[in-house]
Amino acid sequence: MLFGANDGSVASAEAFTNREAQWQAVVAALTDHLQRVAGPSFDVEDMAAPRNNVLMAHGVGGIGKSTLSRKIEASLTQPGERPPQWAAPGWPVERLLPVRIDLARSSGVDFERVMLSIRLAVAALGRPMPAFDLALRRHWDRNHPGEPLEEYLRRGGLLSRFSNAVNLPGQLQSSLGDVAQALSAPCGHRHHGRHGPRAVSGRPG
Repeated sequence: MLFGANDGSVASAEAFTNREAQWQAVVAALTDHLQRVAGPSFDVEDMAAPRNNVLMAHGVGGIGKSTLSRKIEASLTQPGERPPQWAAPGWPVERLLPVRIDLARSSGVDFERVMLSIRLAVAALGRPMPAFDLALRRHWDRNHPGEPLEEYLRRGGLLSRFSNAVNLPGQLQSSLGDVAQALSAPCGHRHHGRHGPRAVSGRPG
């Protein structure tokens, strides 16, 4: 601070300037990605198809790479957070669900934090993810026996970052219950004869 004042009307404000070219590159990449995944030839299960959806920002420490990524996340989450010099994208922001994960060594991020961050963000869509939840629940029970998932979320700060984080353990348990119910549902009577089990079907009486 170069000077001080007792006048309450004097205040400071933070302004995010420049970086229009980087924002335009992000918007162009996302526009291309959205058009590609919406096309009739796109197959989400085709893991052999090439992906051209990676942007990289590089430079020496302290030039604002992390600040830029945080501002991009905020701008894609809430239009009101977008700097005035950044042009609005041609698609509604509601179509995106940005998740920012800091992979710097100083952040102490690990595999579990990455997976939980993605799962917690996707939970806002309200869509079930039984396969993902079953794998996550099995991984957690095997690697953290007796440790509540809620405690890990609280200790790692994920409860404060994601408003719906407190619901994740219940969603995992719900997925387990749905699968258990599906596996226990009768799919025909079984009859064990001399030549092994045979399926027996009949008409309802």
